[in-house]
Amino acid sequence: MSPWPKRVLGLSRRQLFAIYVLVGSVGIVLAVTLFTLHVAKRIEDQARVSTELLSSLASRALADGSQESMQQIMRAVNEIEVPFIMTDNSGRPLYWNAAVIGVPMPERLADLQSVDLAHPRDPAVQKILELVRNFDAEHEPFAIVEPRSGRRQGTLHYGSSALSRQIRWMPHLELLLLAAFFLLVVWALLLKKQGEQQRLFAGMAKETAHQMGTPLTAMMGWLQLLRERLGAGDELVNELDQDVARLGKVAERFSRIGSLPRLDSEDVAGCVSSTLSYFERRLPQFGGRVELRMEGAARNRVRINRELMEWVLENLVKNGIDALKDGKGTIVVRLEDGPGKGVTIRVSDTGSGLPHRLRNRIFEPGFTTKKRGWGMGLALVRRIVAQYHGGRVEVAASGPRGTTFAITLPGAEEQSRVLQHPVG
Repeated sequence: MSPWPKRVLGLSRRQLFAIYVLVGSVGIVLAVTLFTLHVAKRIEDQARVSTELLSSLASRALADGSQESMQQIMRAVNEIEVPFIMTDNSGRPLYWNAAVIGVPMPERLADLQSVDLAHPRDPAVQKILELVRNFDAEHEPFAIVEPRSGRRQGTLHYGSSALSRQIRWMPHLELLLLAAFFLLVVWALLLKKQGEQQRLFAGMAKETAHQMGTPLTAMMGWLQLLRERLGAGDELVNELDQDVARLGKVAERFSRIGSLPRLDSEDVAGCVSSTLSYFERRLPQFGGRVELRMEGAARNRVRINRELMEWVLENLVKNGIDALKDGKGTIVVRLEDGPGKGVTIRVSDTGSGLPHRLRNRIFEPGFTTKKRGWGMGLALVRRIVAQYHGGRVEVAASGPRGTTFAITLPGAEEQSRVLQHPVG
C-alpha cells in the first residue's frame, strides 16, 4: 500500500507533482535572478568607484601636464574594461579608451581641440558624442578638478562594463533555457504518450482479432451443419454466411493494426461505393429514414489499403448515422481531386453538429460523446489515415445543420515522403 494518499486538499498526485515542479522552477529562477541582479549591482558599484578613482588620477595628470602619466592611466582603464570618455569643460572629447569602446583615437590629439561640437564632421567624434549622451543618461558623470586650485578641468563619463551587460542578460537567458527545458520535457512526454497509445492500439487490436478467432471457427462449423440440413440455397444460411464473412473481415482488419499494411493504387470511388452498399443493405433497420448518397468524382488514383480505408469510411458513416436527429437524415460522401495528385473525401451528415470545444478531442483514444462506446472509432480512423496512408483527417465544418469530416489522401510522391519521415 502506498504511503502517499491519493488526494491531498482535493488535488490528485499528478496535480500536486505539477504544482511542485512549477513552484520549484519559479523559485529557482527567482533565486538565481535576485542573485544575478545583486552581482550586477556590485559590479556597477565597483565601476563607479573605479571611475571616481580615475577622475582623481586624471585630475593630477592634467594638472601636471604629463602626457606619459595620462597614457599610463589610459592603459589601466583599458584593463578595467569599463568604457570611459573624458571631455573638457566645453564638452569636447579629450581621451577615451578605444580598446573598450571600439572607436579609435585620432593620431593627433590636438585635432580634437578644433572639433565643432554643433556640426562634427568626423564620424568617430560623432559616435563619441553620442556615447557621452548615453553614458550620462545611465550614470552620473564625475568632475575632473585641479587639486591645488579646485578649478574644474573637465568631465569623466562612463558606461556599463561588458561583464555588467552580460550579467544583466543572465535572467533572460535562464528563462529561455528553462522554457526550452520544459518544452523538451513536454515533447518527450507527448512522444511517450503517443508510443503508449500506439502499443495499446496494436495490443488491443491483435487481442481482439485473436479472441474473435475461436468463436468464428465454431460459427463456421455450425454454419456448415446448417448447410447440410437446410441446403446451400436456404435464405437463412446465406444471410448467416454473409455475417460470418463480415466478422472474419473485421477480425482481419484488427489483425493488421500495428503492422505496416500493403498500399496499392486504387480508385477511391470503388472503395466508397462498396462501403455505401454495405450500409444500404442494412438501411431497413432504420425504417427507410436514412438516405445515403455519393457525389462528385476523383480522377486521381492514390495508394491505399482498401480493407483499412473501407473501415475508415464505415466508421465515419456510422458516426454520421448515430448523429442524425431522430434517426432521420442524409449521409453524403463527396469525392474530389486533392492537392498534389491526391484525393479528398468528405463525409457529411445532417445531424446536430459538434460543439466547437470537442472538435479536436473526438480523435483522442477513449473520448466519446455517446453513452455507450469505447471512444476508439475515430482514434482508429486518424491512425489509419495519418500513420498508414500519410494523410490527414479533420472536422472540416460543424453546426446545427450537420458535420463534415474531410479525409485528405496524398499523391504517391508526397505519400512516400511523409511515410519515410513521419511527423509525431
